[in-house]
Amino acid sequence: MFKIKAPLFHFRLTESVADAFRNTVIVLLPVVLLYQHYRQVGIGIGVGALLISLTDLPGNRRNKALTALQSFAIFFLVSMIFSASLSSPILTGLVLLIFTFLLSMTAALGGRSAAAGTMGIVLMVFTLGLRPQDPLLFSAFIVAGGAWFHAISLVQVLILPFRSLYQALREALSATADFLGAKAACYDPAMPLNEAYRKTIALHLRVSEKQELVRQLLLSDRPNARHQLNTAIRVIGLYEQVTAMHYDYAIVRERLAQTGALPLTAELITLLSEETRQLSRTVPVSRSLNTVPNDTHYSRLTGELSVAAGRMEREDASVINGILINTSAIRNLLAEIAVDEQATIEDLPEPDAFLPNEVALLSKLRAHFSLRSPVLRFSLRLTLLFAIGYLATLFFAPNQYSYWLLLTIVIVARPKLALTWQRNLERLSGTAAGVLLASLLLFLVKPAAVLLLIAAVGLLCFFAWNRSVYARSVTGITVCVVICLSLYHGQPATIMSARLWYSLAGCVLAFAGIFIFPVWINKELDELAHAAVDGNLLFLEAVAGEAALQEIRLARKEAHLRLARLSEGLRHARVEPGKADLPRLEQIQVLNYRINAVIISLFLAGRKPEPQQLERTIGYMHNFIRGGKQVQDLPKALHEQQLLKGTALLEALSLELIKYA
Repeated sequence: MFKIKAPLFHFRLTESVADAFRNTVIVLLPVVLLYQHYRQVGIGIGVGALLISLTDLPGNRRNKALTALQSFAIFFLVSMIFSASLSSPILTGLVLLIFTFLLSMTAALGGRSAAAGTMGIVLMVFTLGLRPQDPLLFSAFIVAGGAWFHAISLVQVLILPFRSLYQALREALSATADFLGAKAACYDPAMPLNEAYRKTIALHLRVSEKQELVRQLLLSDRPNARHQLNTAIRVIGLYEQVTAMHYDYAIVRERLAQTGALPLTAELITLLSEETRQLSRTVPVSRSLNTVPNDTHYSRLTGELSVAAGRMEREDASVINGILINTSAIRNLLAEIAVDEQATIEDLPEPDAFLPNEVALLSKLRAHFSLRSPVLRFSLRLTLLFAIGYLATLFFAPNQYSYWLLLTIVIVARPKLALTWQRNLERLSGTAAGVLLASLLLFLVKPAAVLLLIAAVGLLCFFAWNRSVYARSVTGITVCVVICLSLYHGQPATIMSARLWYSLAGCVLAFAGIFIFPVWINKELDELAHAAVDGNLLFLEAVAGEAALQEIRLARKEAHLRLARLSEGLRHARVEPGKADLPRLEQIQVLNYRINAVIISLFLAGRKPEPQQLERTIGYMHNFIRGGKQVQDLPKALHEQQLLKGTALLEALSLELIKYA
């Protein structure tokens, strides 16, 4: 049907790489221009720009402006008050701990506030290393650096208002392409079904995250993004079409094993995955890049599948025909996205309904002042870790690089064990690689100008990979820091040794601290499992009833979010100590995912479930939620070796769910 053309002049850097170039220039420019005559000014502005750049999350003009104001206030107060306290070690420690607790509590206000709060803590640690003489001037330089960064950032948003949104759409398409690839494995008999389901569920979590980012960027910038709303609905609809391509794969594999249809189906879905990935690199596409008919491969596969279906029994052929209808719908959606179709979609959703309810800041904070709150527990843990780290640097390692210990703690410590462990491994491996690479460069390269250029490349790598591949990001910033400090202070061996040992000590403390005010997810897994079943139940009732289209979309979104929370909880629980029955919960997760896929297929097909089967299905799901284990015999028709589809498959899955109540 189509083939995407992407000529060289249409090449786009991803938003993260483009931002990395921008951030590197913004940070280095004041340092380079002012270093010779106004060294402290240049360093202060550079540090301010560096730290505030790490609070610059994807968003629209309003979000970025609010983040800028919040960051300015935090940076000014923290830099002035903390630098003024440096004259007394006791006062320094008190201010450090008070600010650490307060700033880490900003996570209760949302992701943007959390980023500003975390960078406020990092600013205190930097201040320990810089030890400025004039608190007011230092604060002014830091804020000036922030203003310099945000001036460029906001101008960029004014010129390209939908840049973050289009990047989010590209990432959502890319995740959907991976999801399609995992779907193809369901038709591969060599792939164990449990493994295929595990991969598709993991990708469901990733797609849900990307789609939620699209919603937040899109709906919070109304009415400016009305046209982009059409594209987003098609991108989300594409994922729904892929999800709806669901059958009882165990029986499908058995029944179609000798027909030759399984490899053709897998190849067809893989082809769609490749086309989706191609499309993800070109959104938005101008009309000069419209697609051209070139569907030879697609036509061959669909033709061979149609011929194969003609030789099958009616029930088996219906599966192949259903797949062909579904893949045709997927390609139509890809074509509409590719040509940047501007026709208005009917029944556009009301944006307010899809945005989280606004809650007063004090109410948000008040809700987290309980030991049950993970935000409070983590804030108390981080404050205690900082107390231990600060005392250690004060009494056991009082040198100019000891602040790296605290810096490592705030960077690698996370509320949950899985993330803290992953962050520790990435920090240590990245630091070791960076020190080794920096030592080789210092040995082989002698001109200072060349070394400074390499350090700038290291800073660029830090920005480019900071949110995607943290270990590479750490390698880049370690090369940058070691080279710059070696040129400035000399003694590269001392610097590299300090970098390694303080990073190791910080990682050990951060990991050991996970058992102080721990945040365990395994205690919540049963609740998450029940919430996921309840979400599917509400979605099913909306589809089966006379609910308006917007109510169905809201129910669908909530069901997906609950499935994603269960998947994320299981991912964290796998590395936690505790007695969670993970095999049972993973079976519940798989059944929930399959139930959701069947409901979506019913919704997209416009089919109403058969009343008696629907009543039994809802009863089974209610039974699970209530914790009942009384399982009726499976209806006789479902015992037979047949291809279960639609409401029959839904009933069978919901009945099986009760076994794990």
